[in-house]
Amino acid sequence: MARRFGVRYLRRWGQNFLADRSQLERLTEALQLSVEDRVVEVGPGLGALTIELAERARAVVGVEIDPAAVKALALTLHGRSNVRIIEANILRTAVSELLPAPYRVIGNIPYTLTGALFTHLLEEPAPPARIDLLVQREVAERLVAPPGGWSLATLGVRVYGTPELVLRVPRTAFVPQPKVDSALVRIVPDAQPALPRDQLPSFFAFVTPFFQARRKQLAYVFGRKLGVGGAEARAQLSVIGIDPARRAETLTLEEWRRLFLNERAH
Repeated sequence: MARRFGVRYLRRWGQNFLADRSQLERLTEALQLSVEDRVVEVGPGLGALTIELAERARAVVGVEIDPAAVKALALTLHGRSNVRIIEANILRTAVSELLPAPYRVIGNIPYTLTGALFTHLLEEPAPPARIDLLVQREVAERLVAPPGGWSLATLGVRVYGTPELVLRVPRTAFVPQPKVDSALVRIVPDAQPALPRDQLPSFFAFVTPFFQARRKQLAYVFGRKLGVGGAEARAQLSVIGIDPARRAETLTLEEWRRLFLNERAH
């Protein structure tokens, strides 16, 4: 089908289309769609998942960056009045303006898009009621992992809600075949994030250097941020109940919150 419509598998967009019918059915069932759902689909590609969404949901808006795929979708989705396709970059799209709330976001996304897309969606003025994205399995496992192997993306997601790994999809289900397996990650955002929204830009600016120096002990980065010596940094960390010898990936969300609020107090 891709060749028929002139769609090329472009590396810069990380295109890997879900082509295995049995895996598509597993995915569709796991999405738990209802006739009242309004869905924004990220990167509909050739429309295999889009058709399934259209048959089960009230309304679907697909955001696709590839002009050739947009042309193909116009043909494959012809006559489906509850589907609208927009040619756009999802990271530059005001997603919450595409459909009335509550809405959902679903997609098989390029692996390189994962961290930026989760942040973009969760920071929307009216964030999705639920997010279901197929991502690289290793990334999915890190997002749902307990503290000890967290990345900056993990913390970024946990500020807004708790991710769940729903199912794994083998690499053989995709064309072209990627080098790794995928997994469906689900996030139902909390009513309010862990910190007031107006503090979140400062919070993420605060935590980023810790993950950039993730091999360093907390006291090293904390001392540099406060402009104090190692002894003073260790003392301040100990006062708020955090072992200065720990590293960024081991802290819980609550510990990051305490560390941030302590820094703001000085």
